[in-house]
Amino acid sequence: MVVYRICRRMYANDLSGTGAGLYGGRWNPKGISLLYTTEHISLACMEYLVHNIHIMNSGDTCLIKIRLADSGSIQTMTSKTLPNNWMEKAFIPASAQKVGLEFARTGTHYALKIPSVIVPGEFNYLLNPQHPEHTQTYIEEIIDPFVMDKRLFG
Repeated sequence: MVVYRICRRMYANDLSGTGAGLYGGRWNPKGISLLYTTEHISLACMEYLVHNIHIMNSGDTCLIKIRLADSGSIQTMTSKTLPNNWMEKAFIPASAQKVGLEFARTGTHYALKIPSVIVPGEFNYLLNPQHPEHTQTYIEEIIDPFVMDKRLFG
């Protein structure tokens, strides 16, 4: 299975999830390292744009194509199995962070397939770098620089 992420060049080879662990995110509180990835390049673009539009076309971003083991264990969440406020955009709900916390703590699965808040019907994959399957994950390709069409930025 292949997943994607966009990041600044200096983090292109980092699959540790440290950034999410340092700052927290929608699906993890500070102190819990998860690697946020997506099922499609276009979703990776949208997710990155929402959070980092100021550096998206700086020439300092890379697209990372990550290969997971085909036998990888994946837990799937749907909008019906998530807390009611999981899509809240004004703040990060503690109930959403608890989902990632429990996923990481139990360690039963390597990846958590979770709906995107930004693009309904598409999914993000949170990878647990502490899971034994993480050793089988590798970067298949880095597109550097990854620059989007300038017309998007008006």
